[in-house]
Amino acid sequence: MERFPIDVTMVPVGPVRGTIRPPGSKSITNRAFLVAALADGESRLEGWLDADDTQAMRTALSALGAELAPEGSTMVVRGRSGRLSAPEEAVDVRSSGTTARFITAAAALADGPVRVDGSAQLRRRPIEPLVVALRSAGVGVDYLVATGALPICVHPAPLPGGHLAIDASVSSQFASGLMLVSPFAERDTEIDFVDGVAVSRTYLETTAEVMRAFGASVSVDESVSVGSGRQYVGRHYEIEADASAATYPLVAGAITGGVVTVIGIPAASTQADLGVLDVLSAMGCTVDRRPTSITLSAPSDGKLQPVDVDLSLAPDGALSIAVACLFASGPSTLRGLSTLRFKETDRLTALATELGKLGADTTVTDDTIVVVPGAPSGARITTYDDHRMAMAFSLAGLVIPEVVIDDPGCVAKTWPGYWSALEELRPGSVIAGPTATIVAIDGPGGVGKTTVSRTLAEKLGLGHLDTGAFYRGATAAVLRSGVSISDPVAVVDVVHRAALTFRDGAMLLDEVDISDEIRSSSVTSAVSAVAAIPEVRDRMVQLQRRWVAHQPKGAVVEGRDIGTVVFPDADLKIFLTARPDVRARRRAGEVADADVGSIQRDLERRDRADSSREVSPLRAADDAVVIDTSDLPMEGVVEVALSHVAHLG
Repeated sequence: MERFPIDVTMVPVGPVRGTIRPPGSKSITNRAFLVAALADGESRLEGWLDADDTQAMRTALSALGAELAPEGSTMVVRGRSGRLSAPEEAVDVRSSGTTARFITAAAALADGPVRVDGSAQLRRRPIEPLVVALRSAGVGVDYLVATGALPICVHPAPLPGGHLAIDASVSSQFASGLMLVSPFAERDTEIDFVDGVAVSRTYLETTAEVMRAFGASVSVDESVSVGSGRQYVGRHYEIEADASAATYPLVAGAITGGVVTVIGIPAASTQADLGVLDVLSAMGCTVDRRPTSITLSAPSDGKLQPVDVDLSLAPDGALSIAVACLFASGPSTLRGLSTLRFKETDRLTALATELGKLGADTTVTDDTIVVVPGAPSGARITTYDDHRMAMAFSLAGLVIPEVVIDDPGCVAKTWPGYWSALEELRPGSVIAGPTATIVAIDGPGGVGKTTVSRTLAEKLGLGHLDTGAFYRGATAAVLRSGVSISDPVAVVDVVHRAALTFRDGAMLLDEVDISDEIRSSSVTSAVSAVAAIPEVRDRMVQLQRRWVAHQPKGAVVEGRDIGTVVFPDADLKIFLTARPDVRARRRAGEVADADVGSIQRDLERRDRADSSREVSPLRAADDAVVIDTSDLPMEGVVEVALSHVAHLG
């Protein structure tokens, strides 16, 4: 796992000049991954993007039976000839919108029901238009929690082809998902847009280009036509650099009076966010497009002109353009941005808030933002766990002193190396803050993990996470559901649907505090069996890592596999132990009329189960500090732990 600092401070150091190759296109990578996985034969994909969103697609396709193996900058994909395998567990698409929409459509080609779920952030993003279209094609789709949102279960059926209608007024990804699977329909498919509206239409052409490259017959006009019988064939395919990512260095050159060249984007590229080049030209910049490069020169007089433009075809590029408008000579109006409200956050509202911090006046409507430059001032920028907010607002700090970007790690979604690339392009422009501290505390029950970790977190000013509470919360959800603990498929299904949250020291299930329930004897006796299921552990690790990622300074994390599995790169790993009789007496003190002998036998049984399980067994990490708490007061254990923290530097 890559570690990021708590924040970064941007430093104005003059004009940005240089050459940069952005990472591979996220949009093309995820389309190519899916098409290659559905193709007949092997494909070799060059220049693929390695980031959170594309990792989500890789793992989702792997869960559906595809084989994707990285060989350096090449991804080797062994296609499934349009036949996918339904996994027993839910397919986790993380926070990736493209993965959610494309995998939902691809699940129609599986050999059994496929459950699709994602992060809490993604659960808030719409899926209904695609579900409606799939149902009209005879594919069954059930909502498992809330109508219109993940998680869902897709019941495959042969795609009939013919005429389909889809509402693409919120996102073109719904239409792209249908397009990508339509070559496997029984007849040619004609996809019409409800009310004739398809936002971000250029993304549909990108989808079509990838499909054609692998042998499909497809055309995009007022509607989309996809031929049947022309299925995908594996091939060697080169993925071009990401145009959305390219907007950041290009705007950096524009607002600092510099000259920046971006390489890796062919002149014939149809990537949507290349539309910002016309906007930057209108602002007074000189844009020179060559066969494989784009060079931008800032206005010779150093003055950016205000613009009134429609960015509906380049919505992701709108964020960097909005930041550029901070430095224009007058008010600018950016239109056609309704889709920004349905991204990782409500980007229109977020833009207005953060631009205001930097001195601008803004006016926002449903699809428009007006930016009126003001007296610039530095500020701490909230990024809303949104990669594009972080990258766009970092540019302001190349001109305005004392701009600090919170949660810079969110860039890992599409450009993990962004901060290093920006610093390389303009040395001295990025000052990384301290890296969030993670202290892992492992050990069996009754050794004092909770007391020590909670006290240590309080003294260090860090978050505290009892990961055992997640497993107990999952177990409580299973017991409430009534499914059998001995039925792992049913257990995994319940766990994936359970909305578990750890907040202010309390475990919540569907926003209801179940902290007392998870300490009940029924949960205690069942938790080992639930925790031993590999898919349950995978789900818990995902939830735990997400929780820690949102702690501004880091966290003290307690559990049984934190230093070995959940955070193997933790700054400090501590393994607590104690004699069995001591542990039993401690646990007995927590329960009225407890039988110490019975508790000791229960603890020993749990230890055997946890230490012998195949997945994530209970053991001390090789580099862990082992502390025997048998004869130490908890205050003494904390002091020993603090002494090791002090040596971290």
